[in-house]
Amino acid sequence: MNVQFKLDIPEYSKRSSQLISDAHALYQEIGCDRTTLPKGAFGSDRPISLVFAGQYSAGKSTILKALTSFDIATGHEITTEGARAYDWHGVQVVDTPGIGTGRRPEHDEISYKAITDADLLVYIVTYAGFDELIAQDFRELLIDLDKAGEMILVVNKMRDADSGNSPEQRTIISEDLAKVTDPFTPDQLRIVFVDALAYLKSEEIASEKPERARRLLEQSNFAELVDTLNTFVEQRGMVARLTTPLYQLRDSLDTTLQNQKVSCGDEDVDILEEQLCRERSIIANAMHDIEATVRQIYTTTALDIREEGRKLADAIAECTSEADAEYLAKKSYNHVDSLSEDCGARISKAIQNRYDKCQDSLDEFYASEFSQDLRIHLEAKQQAGNPIVSKILQPDLIAQGSGKVVSSTIGTDVAAAGLRAFSGSKVHQLVLDIGHFFGHSFKPWEAVKWAKRINVAGKALGVLGVVLSIGLQAKDDYGSEKRRCEMRTNRDSVRVSFNKAAGALEEQCASGLRKLLNESEVFQPRIDTINKQLDDIRELRRSKSATCDSLFKAIKNCQELIEEMHTAFPA
Repeated sequence: MNVQFKLDIPEYSKRSSQLISDAHALYQEIGCDRTTLPKGAFGSDRPISLVFAGQYSAGKSTILKALTSFDIATGHEITTEGARAYDWHGVQVVDTPGIGTGRRPEHDEISYKAITDADLLVYIVTYAGFDELIAQDFRELLIDLDKAGEMILVVNKMRDADSGNSPEQRTIISEDLAKVTDPFTPDQLRIVFVDALAYLKSEEIASEKPERARRLLEQSNFAELVDTLNTFVEQRGMVARLTTPLYQLRDSLDTTLQNQKVSCGDEDVDILEEQLCRERSIIANAMHDIEATVRQIYTTTALDIREEGRKLADAIAECTSEADAEYLAKKSYNHVDSLSEDCGARISKAIQNRYDKCQDSLDEFYASEFSQDLRIHLEAKQQAGNPIVSKILQPDLIAQGSGKVVSSTIGTDVAAAGLRAFSGSKVHQLVLDIGHFFGHSFKPWEAVKWAKRINVAGKALGVLGVVLSIGLQAKDDYGSEKRRCEMRTNRDSVRVSFNKAAGALEEQCASGLRKLLNESEVFQPRIDTINKQLDDIRELRRSKSATCDSLFKAIKNCQELIEEMHTAFPA
């Protein structure tokens, strides 16, 4: 009973890298230019980084070893001298020294550098929770470095707890951890309770003692950790970095296949292949442009919101009266409202502009002499009952350029149903209902009902009332430890409130963007239709050339991997 859990991203990265490597080898064999192929599995020069940090001897290296199967030194002494990066199928996983041991101060600096640069952070503690020093370091990460949105909190060595890895024990530990994580709850930090040694032991004895191995596996709760990591990766938009080079690979293979000049048995269908590839390229480019532009708008807005929170938190600490604090708070809220409204308006405008450009490009392309001549030839062959053409031009397969077209465009002739795109659809006259995907009001800021209430120590308190007055009452006593703690609580609460709002804005915008691209008939569904047609065409030519057969298989494998990833990470 050997159960191996795998993160999706490293697995998909491995398969993507293999497809790209195979394509490079094929191009070299057939003498094609390899500069059009992607160089690696990610759409940037830097791989995704997954950093493991936390307490000394909390089991960081053990968890990393269990996840990756790497031979990593583990033990009760300090086994990690520096930040060690491992290439895990294209994903950079980083093991760091323990934080705040007091024994090796240089380790803290090494760890914090790795944490600062991390895309994703796995922070590990034991069932015993935080000591005073680690708690302080953790809060610096959580509040000062704003790492809550990039963090998974893992509690390790759960078998050593009084009640083991039981629901009751988890509740007790969560309540204790909340004293340090406040104003975030442990659940908001995606807390997972595991026992890495139990998992490794289950792997070790799986063949000899399957029942014992099963119990250890259950106690380890490693499946939940893997699921949490996969969900976290998807939410942070990391998947797009994998699909981008796959689209580039597919486009290059498409072009190379067309250049092989091997006919499928019908010259017009050969030309149709080029037609479809060009249409798909127009739509895909529009999708990539929309995704990049929209993501830039809402991530920049989120950064501005977080910065406004920092400014307000610092300014409140210097206020000498509650009236001054109230004035500053209202000013910040109004500014953030304005940022949110502007974000929604800019996103809507950007999408509509790029949608219109896409439609205009398609209309121009299908109104060209090239497209119109091809349409006439294909329509004649379809009416004559040509079996190849009839198979490809099934109703609604080549329909409507990239969106719905009124029937009057070319009439209602059934024979022409599969040729509507060639008339020049003028679908830009149809309005893309952006509100359907983003919400009709599309006011991201309204998704967060925080503006006049902030959570402090689990209690909802008016930001313009009780919370601020706590610290202000002690303003005269600047040396007071009580005042310092209260004012830090106030600052932290304000920062976290703004950070939560920024995160909610990002989440709403990202969700709307995914729905728009994957559900609108304009984009991914149309590309899926084109891919089906291209598959039909290429099946006809597979047997005519060994090179074409290899290219076709490479395209099909690439497309299947893209579709599999879309299924694994649905909108």
